Amino acid sequence: MSTDTPQPQPADALDNSRHLRYWQRCLRTLLPHQYTANDSTRMMLGCFCVAAFDVLKGVIPPSDRTAFRSWVLACQHPGGGFVGGPTHAYPGSVYAGYDFGEKKVETGAPGEANIAATLFALQLLALLSTSTEQSEGEGGGKRSEDPREGAFLGVNRNATLRWLRRLQREDGSFGEYVADVPDPKAPGGRRPVVGGGADMRYCYIASMIRWMLGGGPHSDVPDIKVDALVRYMHRGQTYDGGFAESSTHESHAGYAFCAIAALEMLSRPAEGDPTSSGDDLFARGIADRPALLRWLGARTFLYRPEIEEDDDAEWQESIVTEVTPSDICSGSPLLGFNGRCNKHADSCYTWWTVASLAILERHGYGLGEEDSAWPAKRRFLLEKMQHHIGGFSKIPGGPPDIYHAYLSLAALASQGESSLKTFDPATCISQDTVQTIEAARRGLLRGLGEGGQKRRADLLELGKACWKKTAAVKA
Repeated sequence: MSTDTPQPQPADALDNSRHLRYWQRCLRTLLPHQYTANDSTRMMLGCFCVAAFDVLKGVIPPSDRTAFRSWVLACQHPGGGFVGGPTHAYPGSVYAGYDFGEKKVETGAPGEANIAATLFALQLLALLSTSTEQSEGEGGGKRSEDPREGAFLGVNRNATLRWLRRLQREDGSFGEYVADVPDPKAPGGRRPVVGGGADMRYCYIASMIRWMLGGGPHSDVPDIKVDALVRYMHRGQTYDGGFAESSTHESHAGYAFCAIAALEMLSRPAEGDPTSSGDDLFARGIADRPALLRWLGARTFLYRPEIEEDDDAEWQESIVTEVTPSDICSGSPLLGFNGRCNKHADSCYTWWTVASLAILERHGYGLGEEDSAWPAKRRFLLEKMQHHIGGFSKIPGGPPDIYHAYLSLAALASQGESSLKTFDPATCISQDTVQTIEAARRGLLRGLGEGGQKRRADLLELGKACWKKTAAVKA
């Protein structure tokens, strides 16, 4: 028997096995009671858990993948889109007699699919696809198409794209959901209302759903108003160069990422190089690109524990935000990020900032120089945010949580961390999953061509089965 004892890993090493154990606990056991308030966003929590497994090169057993896919499809709304969890829509029988296409109400309010849950559901279906799934055709014969084309089996593409268009307001922005409210003057006594805020998050999510499902001017479903959306985002850039939730609000790194990524997704080709489109929406969607780059660069500051970890010292942070080359080259500095002026370092802000810069860089609008400070930024995540039980925390010394743990992995992967999968910053998932989405879209669109109508009808029937009383789908 060997007497060698495992050597502790350096503080700045990414411990993949520890993180996989953390995500295994999140995925297969009850979450801490603090997540109770997140019941309506269970689709997001599930997506981050499975996406983290993917990025860490973990393996989810086929039986679990099948069960998870059934859970996701059980959350599909018959009027288009997905809900945040299986308890957030009415039973299937309630929708009998409701014509979502004509908006004729016969049974009251239809329940509410929401835009964020729809994005996470589609990503989950792609993440849960396997290389062997749907590889056999009728009679046990092999199908000729890419087996990943079955990833979106059961998704009602046309209904979801029509529903997405209803979420867009006249000013170009997108809401979170569509609800029917009483109105004596409206036909049938009710009228649809777009609910939720108007901000960059929904703009980004809408552009993602459109790209994933193959929406656009070439589609058989009416497209969203792209020009109005670009104009809306253009108005969201603030006086300091950043992007805000919407016009006149405070700039925020998360909203900057959403605007930048949305502009890429709106002109992104269906497959292949994301920069190969000839339509440069960055020129129209960003009023002042140099100011935006300066603002993103200013989000980095020299982390000083004696200030950052003192709850009463937040006001002092403004005096330590300047980083000079001598700071980076001397000693072992830690460089953190804040997403807003005069705020503490937060692990998710690392993602929002480095991903924004990565997207701009590959479109030729970056800072034009190699980020020699990345090792110091990486050490900040791994030494201060990486938790001893796995996962990453929001702030130094805090507990890990699903949101910050995944976005910290995303930040590391987007910068080429060797033990993680190649990552696509605009979609916030691995490049492998992006390719699965591209194949899944081909699978949906295959039903639109010659000889594909029956196959398309079969796919839609699979989705509808999730809402029948006799459906053998359990969440």
